[in-house]
Amino acid sequence: LSPPTVPVLLSPPLYQSTISQKAFRKNYDPSILPRETYLLYEIKWSYGRRPWQRWFCSTSREHVEMYFLNDVHEKLKNNPSAHCTITCYMSWSPCGYCCEDIMDFLWEWPNVNLVIYVARLYWHQNKFNRQSLRNLESFGVPIKVMNLPDYSYCWRTLVNNENSSEEDYWPMYLAPWIMLYSLELQTILQVSRTVGSGKVHPEMNHSHMQKPVSELDISLASFGLSFVL
Repeated sequence: LSPPTVPVLLSPPLYQSTISQKAFRKNYDPSILPRETYLLYEIKWSYGRRPWQRWFCSTSREHVEMYFLNDVHEKLKNNPSAHCTITCYMSWSPCGYCCEDIMDFLWEWPNVNLVIYVARLYWHQNKFNRQSLRNLESFGVPIKVMNLPDYSYCWRTLVNNENSSEEDYWPMYLAPWIMLYSLELQTILQVSRTVGSGKVHPEMNHSHMQKPVSELDISLASFGLSFVL
């Protein structure tokens, strides 16, 4: 049997296996709302092969998830029976369309286990996005908000620290945003899966990243201010 196929994409910019400290701090800080989406990922194999690490950023041409799926496909196609666990650390949660693409990919690669950590939620009040996150979790993909230990792990494993004296990263000031995004994600995933998908937000386009601001984001900012005070 031939390995599964994925759509042919324009080649993304070439990235190293680790991201810079500046890019990580900026894009994984949930108190900031950048336009781009970053994705760090690590493949751990069921046998003694060295883990594979890479990161991607969204472009004006494509969402970052498609670059990720294409890269994983290229990595697995020479050994389609290999079992592995992939852990993703995303600066924004996947949109509804990308959730569907991820499920399609995993349907074709049943030997892949995927876990997704997110720094913030993308258009999380949109019914289509909310339902798609529930569908993805029901498909067997755990979705979690990044906690302080996750920031520490990324810093020590997926961030370039060659020219830095900072051996660890434990951003306590992110705790309010981590807590509130975690509560919102928990609410989304616990809602009955009988809820309809609803209409897509008119400003939402699969080929163009937006800068989402919602009532939760405003609440987060207010909560963060009171937390500091």
